[in-house]
Amino acid sequence: MKKLSLKEVVEELKMMTPETHLFYNKETGEFDHYNEFFSENTNIEKFKDKVWVATPTASEINEYEIMADFANQISDPHLQHRLLVALSGKGAFRRFRDICLNTGLNEEWNKFKQKEYIAIAKEWCNNTGLAYEI
Repeated sequence: MKKLSLKEVVEELKMMTPETHLFYNKETGEFDHYNEFFSENTNIEKFKDKVWVATPTASEINEYEIMADFANQISDPHLQHRLLVALSGKGAFRRFRDICLNTGLNEEWNKFKQKEYIAIAKEWCNNTGLAYEI
């Protein structure tokens, strides 16, 4: 079995949407997805074959929680408060991203997010018995 690149897994996971279900084929090493809104383009039955392994869903990844974890580790209380307030209500992702961009936190946020996604990818590989390389 081919070793998975954690970088590739992370890139696939980052493209997830709430309507998307991502699968990995253990034999071919390819990723494929099923989208609930565009189901006529993909036959969901093919993913019931044992060669396909489901990845975590967008709700299981919970990027909102990753953003809250990032905000909670910020040492500046004012900035931490701004980030946490930004996470309330509609448009939270955009507001959070804007604050990170406007306060110089964007690079730190991207590193934090990447680290969290790598941890999720490692856990998924370990739980499904898939070998991976960093």
